[in-house]
Amino acid sequence: MNPPILVLILAGARGDRLHALGRLRTASALPYGGKYRVIDFALSNCVHSGLYRIGVLTQYAPLSLHGHIGIGRAWDLDRRDGGIRLLPAYVRQRETNWYRGTADALVQNRNVIEDAQARHILVISGDLVAKVDFARLIERHEQRGAALTIVTAPSPAGARDGRRAVRTDGGGRVLGMPDEASEPGSDVPASIYLFQARELRARLEEPGLGPDLVHDVVEPMIAEGLPVVAQPHDGYWRQMDSIEAYYEASMELLAPYPALNLHDPDWLIYTPSEDRAPAIVAGDGDAAGCLMAHGCRVEGTVRRSILFPGVHVSPGAVVEDSIVMHDTRVLDGARVSRAIVDKAVRIGKEAHVGGGDAGRPNREYPADLASGLAVIGKRAEIPAGSRVGPNTLVDIGVRESDFAGREAASGSVVRAREKQR
Repeated sequence: MNPPILVLILAGARGDRLHALGRLRTASALPYGGKYRVIDFALSNCVHSGLYRIGVLTQYAPLSLHGHIGIGRAWDLDRRDGGIRLLPAYVRQRETNWYRGTADALVQNRNVIEDAQARHILVISGDLVAKVDFARLIERHEQRGAALTIVTAPSPAGARDGRRAVRTDGGGRVLGMPDEASEPGSDVPASIYLFQARELRARLEEPGLGPDLVHDVVEPMIAEGLPVVAQPHDGYWRQMDSIEAYYEASMELLAPYPALNLHDPDWLIYTPSEDRAPAIVAGDGDAAGCLMAHGCRVEGTVRRSILFPGVHVSPGAVVEDSIVMHDTRVLDGARVSRAIVDKAVRIGKEAHVGGGDAGRPNREYPADLASGLAVIGKRAEIPAGSRVGPNTLVDIGVRESDFAGREAASGSVVRAREKQR
């Protein structure tokens, strides 16, 4: 039996680097893998680990996430003993306000922490895609007598991404978290922190506590010489904090034997499922190397792509190396290549979205759109016969009349006309 544990999932941050994908939802609510939301991984990890007292702290654009979680039935969390609580930020006393940061979110929910009477408090980010056995983490935490266990993971390959490295001695004791960005492959915090409850409660009671969990709680604990230890995570771990990270993590699911196994019967990822007809490849349709959810209809060609429920690929249309979300229609002869297409988008006949050389980075968001992806926001309309170049962002709700011509050049941004004025 696990000791009494309270899990707090931080799911309220605004995903600025997701741009149109994160404007109407948090990263935790981002659709992933053809049928899931990112938050499903944190919740499924909890229930597989025997943890059933969970609070989800929400703030930015919470409606999508709240609607998805509901009362927690998909995860067997609609229970009398424990279960799930949604903890949105709202002004309820003089000293409370919108969450100013991760530590402040915990401060404003001290009543929840006190009422839980837990021995340990597990604080995790809601934007993680990973499979983590928290029961083993708790067992190791208790064996080592740690005040805080920080789960670490290798920094993703590629350019430096700004995450701090975790510096340890030979026995796993954390010596520091340098301010400088980590090198690819070095151990970084995996945004999973297991606290002794009494230690965290004492910190949250300190007057003038800063807003950030790492800077204002974790680093002072290390500096004071408390037993703060690192627990390496050797499995799959990705954080959905940018367009590139989301795309790469999604495409990794299409490998013949992906590192993240969604078919493991012993560790299924639970999610609410919509009642739709089975997916069908009809007529001259052809699909290979894909994930296709229920309700999809493919009459064209789909290669190395992820189709969410209700996507329709019309005759002669081609979708390749792309993510296409719920109820999007790709009309006759259209071509979608290396693109992320949000929900309920209409791509007109013979339109071309993405593809070709990466070209110039996006003129407004060069740090986030530079590898050649095209991003199409929710409910956008792409005119028939038009071309949307790589590194281009088409904003939420754009209509055909919002396009200045038949081409959105590489690196451009297309917005609704009322937003352009």
